[in-house]
Amino acid sequence: MNNTKPLIVIMLLACVMFISFAMPQAKYVGTGYISNLKIPDSFSGWTGKDVREEVGLGNINSATYNFVSGAFASQYTNPDKGSLLFIILDAGNFHHPKVCFTGAGFEIKELPDAEFRFKDRTLKAHSLYTTKRNSRNLSLYWIVIDKKVAHKWIEQKAKQLFFSLFGKKRVGLMVRIDIPVKGDTINEAASLAKEFISDLNQSLTPKDIDYLFGKSR
Repeated sequence: MNNTKPLIVIMLLACVMFISFAMPQAKYVGTGYISNLKIPDSFSGWTGKDVREEVGLGNINSATYNFVSGAFASQYTNPDKGSLLFIILDAGNFHHPKVCFTGAGFEIKELPDAEFRFKDRTLKAHSLYTTKRNSRNLSLYWIVIDKKVAHKWIEQKAKQLFFSLFGKKRVGLMVRIDIPVKGDTINEAASLAKEFISDLNQSLTPKDIDYLFGKSR
């Protein structure tokens, strides 16, 4: 009898996951935290421009975005350093960026994780090199759920299932940076991302830093 208990638990979880993902989904209602983020339009030489419309996030109330409750997308430019796209999504079911890029016709190469070092914490971001005709980009992304970085995709899914089972509200954010790569300059693009994150970190409130980069340990 004792040997069957783990199997029963696994079967129950499998049924819950099937129902959760197979049944028609209602619009995900998040905590609305993105609207409370105090991300400056200008800081340390960077100037941002809202590009939600341009990147397809202008109408998140449509059925296409049932899993998203909030979005931030800004093109930041620094005349002395370069330009990049900074995106934040508040979502109940994060799609793997590889799926999104593949669906858009990009070829993808996974790169070693990028590491951002702060005074009181270290953040590791997943890295993808995407190409499509003449378009080449370095994309860095990470997921933070209630101030804790979910290092692996399965970890994010497990937390998502836990919160849905118990009806708990949580702030779940995916943060992504896309940087154009010209020629063979992936290292330069990675350095630009680190400079941007370092400058942004110094311009945010401690609370926003925890939700975007994970709590210090």
